[in-house]
Amino acid sequence: DMCDSSPCKNGGICLSGLDDDFYSCECPDGFTDPNCSSIMEAASIEEEPTSAGPCLPNPCHNGGTCLISEAYRGDTFIGYFCKCPKGFNGIHCQHNINECESTPCKNGGICTDLIANYSCECPGEFMGRNCQQKCSAPLGIEGGIVTNQQMTASSTHRALFGLQKWYPYYARLNKKGFVNAWTAAENDRWPWIQINLQKKMRVTGVITQGAKRVGSPEYVKSYKIAYSNNGKSWTMYKVKGKNEDMMFRGNVDNITPYANYFTPPIKAQYIRLYPQVCRRHCTLRMELIGCELSG
Repeated sequence: DMCDSSPCKNGGICLSGLDDDFYSCECPDGFTDPNCSSIMEAASIEEEPTSAGPCLPNPCHNGGTCLISEAYRGDTFIGYFCKCPKGFNGIHCQHNINECESTPCKNGGICTDLIANYSCECPGEFMGRNCQQKCSAPLGIEGGIVTNQQMTASSTHRALFGLQKWYPYYARLNKKGFVNAWTAAENDRWPWIQINLQKKMRVTGVITQGAKRVGSPEYVKSYKIAYSNNGKSWTMYKVKGKNEDMMFRGNVDNITPYANYFTPPIKAQYIRLYPQVCRRHCTLRMELIGCELSG
């Protein structure tokens, strides 16, 4: 019998087969090889722990890390503690921290608590992670950066036998002079004025103003806004959460400018203003406000 010579070392148990020329060793924990003569690597032993310990399975939720510790909870020895990732707390990282409690959103921004995060819905004239960056600079209609060629309209009113023309490029906020605004033609049933900003911009609002024509105050009482990136296909600005065109309040006299802000802002190259209700004629001076897309 091959087992008579005790070939299995370190307490291994020898098992012989039916054939006297064959045997095998059943090795104790910590030893390996045919004759149990080699000590197993420590890492190999740890792969099959005899005791799971307090961290197996992991008691920590939401990606928390379980760490062995001689810790007590009251009078009870628990043997571990949970290291929680950002955004979670609690003994087992089970609570999502409400980041909105620290009021991170500035300038009237509305905070929404997310899982281990938050988001800010900013008023139209502000932007940035915390609504900390203002985006409400004049985009150049009043100042002349927007050229005459960038201002077009559905029609132009002509008076005094065609000698007096109220062109779209006169629709500049606070413009002076006898003819100092755009007026749509009397027979124009769907008037609009369009601004080409030459590139995609972040447009956060519009300022409108009326004018006096032939001694009579004229102004736009209400209007709609559309935008485009190619000047061909247009999208109407909608009431938030509804498939309904937003109706913006306009002016109440021919002198006082009135501003409306877009929340959310418009990101486009072309802006169109569609007068809806006008006093006498649809007569308008205006300015767009906003900033570059990057702020």
